[in-house]
Amino acid sequence: MAEATLNKNMIEGQIKPINGMCEELLSVFYSLDRNDFMPEAMKEMSYVEKNIILQDKRTILKPSLIAQIALSINLKANENVLILGSTTGYLSAILSHLAETVIVVEENEQLLNNSENAIKKNNINNVVFIKNEIVKGYNEQSPFNAIIIEGAIQEVPLNIIDQLDEGGRLFAIVQEGEICSAKLFKKNGRSISEQKLFNCTLPVLSMFIKKNSFSSVSYTHLTLPTSDLV
Repeated sequence: MAEATLNKNMIEGQIKPINGMCEELLSVFYSLDRNDFMPEAMKEMSYVEKNIILQDKRTILKPSLIAQIALSINLKANENVLILGSTTGYLSAILSHLAETVIVVEENEQLLNNSENAIKKNNINNVVFIKNEIVKGYNEQSPFNAIIIEGAIQEVPLNIIDQLDEGGRLFAIVQEGEICSAKLFKKNGRSISEQKLFNCTLPVLSMFIKKNSFSSVSYTHLTLPTSDLV
């Protein structure tokens, strides 16, 4: 079966049914072939609804999870977004059609090069890759309207929260006991609101096993009602 057909089937079977999915975001997914972003050795997994675990607990996120992230962060055309971690470049490609600028921080040289090559192949020119420690973010160009951590974490480091603009949003998948919860954090002055979006299962990124979270006295922590995003 042709790749274009497989990509279309992936979108219609895994992404289109997501609660709250909009035509604008769907059109972005239709414009990109996920196969372009997969490593050569994993091309046969391009359209499979499965998180693929790599070395060091890095994870190629399944298509529906990429879509849920893009839907949750709700980017505007004049906004900038920071992505911490890039296993394929697929997420940054999707968001490049929704935001003004996408900054990607990746510390693994092979993952960075593969992601950057895939972005170039698709003639996307508003994504910038930075080789740096993921946990440090990218303070040089902060504040950001939105930040996304690609992978699960135990705690949100203060330095990442500090890189959000006023009213900025952070999407993170946070380990809570045996499961992980996708959460949307919003910054309002010295307050951070937290909204649970949905449950998922991912290995925790080793660089985000930290003790310093935003729950310290530096920020007031507010919990919002759970979203109906599924």
